[in-house]
Amino acid sequence: MGSPKALLAFGATTALGRVVDACRAAGLGRPLVVVGAHADRVGPAAAALGARVVGNPRWAEGRTTSIQAGIAALPADAAAALLWPVDVCLPDRAVVEALLRARAAAPAAQVWVPCHGGRRGHPVLIARAATASLAALGPDEPARQVIRGLAARGAVAHVEVEGDAVLRDMNTPQEYRALRALVEPGEPTG
Repeated sequence: MGSPKALLAFGATTALGRVVDACRAAGLGRPLVVVGAHADRVGPAAAALGARVVGNPRWAEGRTTSIQAGIAALPADAAAALLWPVDVCLPDRAVVEALLRARAAAPAAQVWVPCHGGRRGHPVLIARAATASLAALGPDEPARQVIRGLAARGAVAHVEVEGDAVLRDMNTPQEYRALRALVEPGEPTG
């Protein structure tokens, strides 16, 4: 991408800024931002947004190590956590609030997943009770493995949301330009 995804511009903010702003607008506590490959650049940006920065020295071993670093840093009183990859930065306060309402309505679930058109997206709200399974994964085993196991036991609530923001990520410059055009109408997408 030429730059850390977290620092890619979206209007007056960044991808990371959008995520932190959505959490803040929904009334969540101070977010934890896990940094790895570009910690020297993303860490200060996250701190400037008021986030608690958690370093992941094992980031090169696999993506799951970042989830595990975040889990290890959760406050003792955290009942649940949002797992929010920064490359899915379009969901807003309404998505976070929908997940929180779903958790209140279905407290027996351990995971609440936003969906649009029958497809699952991000961010995922996960109960503290389910974090041990994520912590036990190998460094690059996908978190969806845990979620699928919980779904087989009926412990996953699917939360239908308006709009497809929960499905849109950015892994290429073209995808970034397309997402940016949604946030900043009139921007070139080519």
